[in-house]
Amino acid sequence: MPYPAPEGTELIEHLGAGTTFDVALVRLGDPPRGAARASALGPAGGPARGPAFVCKRLTPGALHAHAGRAAIVREAKAIALARHPALPALVRVGADRHGPFLIETRREGTSLRGVLDGWLGRGRPPPASLVVHVVRTAIEALAELQELADGAGAIGLVHGDIGPDHVLLGPLGDVGLVDLGAARFRGMEPELETADRGTAPFVAPEIARGESPPTQRGDVYAMAATLVAFATGGAPLTRARDRAAVLVEISESGLCLDALASADALSPGQRRALARELDRDPARRAGSARALLDAFDAARGG
Repeated sequence: MPYPAPEGTELIEHLGAGTTFDVALVRLGDPPRGAARASALGPAGGPARGPAFVCKRLTPGALHAHAGRAAIVREAKAIALARHPALPALVRVGADRHGPFLIETRREGTSLRGVLDGWLGRGRPPPASLVVHVVRTAIEALAELQELADGAGAIGLVHGDIGPDHVLLGPLGDVGLVDLGAARFRGMEPELETADRGTAPFVAPEIARGESPPTQRGDVYAMAATLVAFATGGAPLTRARDRAAVLVEISESGLCLDALASADALSPGQRRALARELDRDPARRAGSARALLDAFDAARGG
């Protein structure tokens, strides 16, 4: 069955489905019946061709599950509330006979996993200058997101599932975050709370064990783990491989950071700043992305 593009959109490409979301690129075309219609002609007199947007629907397995419906509502509300260049922007939400959907702007870029795989495919790790740029810019983007506020106060944005597939390096060197189905934010309705555990091995131990919901402190841990993986050329962060064993290792032993000592693109102090955020005990971490950024900058060159 082809991807059911919402009424008023044109399917460009079906990108694929994960556990919760089925994702495609669409173009906004004819408006729904009864809505005002803009000019159908482009500047040269031909059909107008607008930009691509991301459309998210729930997979069949998530469609009738509370966790799935909570995830699509959380993502829509999070990106509507937390407006920042590092995030997609909400364009439309709706529902049809195929279930709920949301349409958001496309965040241009390549995932950190894709960037790393591209360099390793050339037979070399990313250059030191790129590593330093990515690490610092990613921490700075997270710090800005954690500090977002509006007239009602701090938004309290939590991404909830930071990992190398959800951190993008943009074409101008900017860093963005996508896939906010596990997000938390100020004023979130209690019925949207679900048992989200993030992605191993990047999830903080206290969240993986179910002792804490996703938090900003947990986001800093996940970002630090993601950036250590990038800076070390994808060195394994755990000795275990299957998910259950990985979660046990994270909780009991912590991440394996042996390769971090050889990440020469970063100064010893910068490596220590990242390692501190990966302590199994959340009380021993700096806790905020701004504090990590300050420590990272203070350790530049030493």
